[in-house]
Amino acid sequence: MDESKRKLIVNTFAALPDGCKYAVATEAQLKEFESTFGPIPGDFRWFLMHCGGGTIGSEWVDGIDELPDTHRKFAAESAIKNGWTMDGVFVIGWDGAGNPFGIETTTGRILVEDHNAGGIYEVSKSFEVFLERGLLSK
Repeated sequence: MDESKRKLIVNTFAALPDGCKYAVATEAQLKEFESTFGPIPGDFRWFLMHCGGGTIGSEWVDGIDELPDTHRKFAAESAIKNGWTMDGVFVIGWDGAGNPFGIETTTGRILVEDHNAGGIYEVSKSFEVFLERGLLSK
C-alpha cells in the first residue's frame, strides 16, 4: 500500500463517528499480541497502529483489545468436531452472521468461513482492497 493511499485511509477512517472505531494500537501492544499469537500481517499491523479497528463497510474489524479474544475463540472452535476449518488465516473479526474472517497468510486474500452455507469464500483480493471498498468507495 503506498503512502498516499495510507494517508487517505487514515483520514477517511478518522472521520468516522467515535462509536465506529477502536483506539489505535501501540507498538508495545502489538508486540505483546505477537508474542502469544504470532506475527500480524503487515498491512493489518499498519492499520491497527494508525486506525485501530472498527467499521469497514458492513463489517467490524477487531482492534488490538479485541484481537486476543478472537484468536482464542477461533482456536477453541476450530478444535471441536464440526468446528471452523479455515487454516492459514489470520482472523481479524467476525461478520454479522458470526462467521470468522481474516487474512490468508500465504496470499493476503480476505477469506470468510460461512457456517450456514458451508465453505470458505474470498471476500477480497487483499486487505488493501478490503479497506478501499469499505472506506473509499462511497
